[in-house]
Amino acid sequence: MDEELKTWLGDVLNDPITSILLKYSNLTKTQFESLVIDLATENLSINGLKYEEKAKVRSKTVSRGSFNRSLSQARKNIIASIYTVLLLSYVGLLRGSVFEEYETLAGRLQDYTALYTTYAQNRGAQTNLIRNIERELFEAVEKLAKPKVLRPPKIL
Repeated sequence: MDEELKTWLGDVLNDPITSILLKYSNLTKTQFESLVIDLATENLSINGLKYEEKAKVRSKTVSRGSFNRSLSQARKNIIASIYTVLLLSYVGLLRGSVFEEYETLAGRLQDYTALYTTYAQNRGAQTNLIRNIERELFEAVEKLAKPKVLRPPKIL
């Protein structure tokens, strides 16, 4: 199971779409890797897997303490991101329609994942697809962050 998990983790970390998203996220690659290991082992019902063992699954073996620190940092960054979105929503800077656009964008990523797999034998097509994905993601997120989308609530 350990090797199967390492192989899967390597596939996740080497996925070009993951790399694009990670590049623009507020997680480091180490934090992301630690979080993925922790969540994957819990979701796969690998009960009793100690943090020392989880640390050994990382691409670079680290101590339990180092693993726990990076995992804690990842969780804090995610929680801070959630609070940021909640804050912006609460004061009226984000509205429901904005979230729908993010959901649409997430759905497009799923479509791209299927296309990427389809082009497995054609590296040139994959490279072009990855460039297009990064451009589209960047443009879509930039558009969603423009002042017209993030506008203050109307005050009397």
